[in-house]
Amino acid sequence: MSTRVTHLKATHYFSVACKTLSYTKAAEQLHVSQAAVSQQIRLLEEYLGVALFYRSGREMRLTSQGQALSEHLSLAFDHIERGLESVKLEPIGGTLQVSGLQSFVSLWLMPKLWRFSDLHQEVSIKLFSSDEREDIHSGSVDVTIDNKVNQQDNTVQSLLLSSEVIPVCSPELAARRRLESPLDLFQCWLIQVDTSIYRWNTWFEEQKIPTLDNDILCAEVSSWYMGINAVKAGHGVFLCPRFMVQEELDQGTLLQVFPNGLKNHIEFYVNYAKNSSRKERIEAFVNWLMDEAKHNGQKRA
Repeated sequence: MSTRVTHLKATHYFSVACKTLSYTKAAEQLHVSQAAVSQQIRLLEEYLGVALFYRSGREMRLTSQGQALSEHLSLAFDHIERGLESVKLEPIGGTLQVSGLQSFVSLWLMPKLWRFSDLHQEVSIKLFSSDEREDIHSGSVDVTIDNKVNQQDNTVQSLLLSSEVIPVCSPELAARRRLESPLDLFQCWLIQVDTSIYRWNTWFEEQKIPTLDNDILCAEVSSWYMGINAVKAGHGVFLCPRFMVQEELDQGTLLQVFPNGLKNHIEFYVNYAKNSSRKERIEAFVNWLMDEAKHNGQKRA
């Protein structure tokens, strides 16, 4: 069976004429001449081998075959219209679904999000936190923020921020343990995330301080958020991205214990589908994110 639809123009003209029961009115709606409508419907009748309209006095009516075809075409054109609307470029107003790593969302994005809502009251943000990368081409999420390079086709990825990973602790712990030299860290619990490049062994190597495994009292956490809460409570020293604790550093509720951070910075990227129908509101949100990163003193490429 051929999948090619023939006489599509004629079926469109016929569908409009079914609603108006007038070639003249159909022509007005289609912005063509009455003769053009008449010609297309005549071509369709010749192709089908049946009459689709007949006249009763001065009125034009559908034949039984015309009525049956009209019902099929009405469903078909409604389906086509819904399909076109589903992929049509949307206005800036509407819902935007954003997913990010839990620590990033909790510690950096959420405290600032009200500023975007003030600027764009027409956009409703649905915010999700996930430590798994979401598929921005699936339709379930519009924007993702993570720390992985994205090499998917038809994806826009921009570096949002790059941050040092620094040793931090509470002022009380620094005073109690008299943390004056990196060697003093051996008497503390040292907290690290379960990511190989952000570990204390690496930090000590970069400071040229030899260590043995039993020199370090390490506690491992599964997220930056958990580690920050631990040091706020006075438990140990944590290797942490500076931007996640900048407010606490400014207020003095946390201290950067020693000036040197890890040589490897942590980077966060914002991603969205290049051909998304929500591109206008996505770009408004991404531009706001970039401004927030810049105004908060973060390094960006």
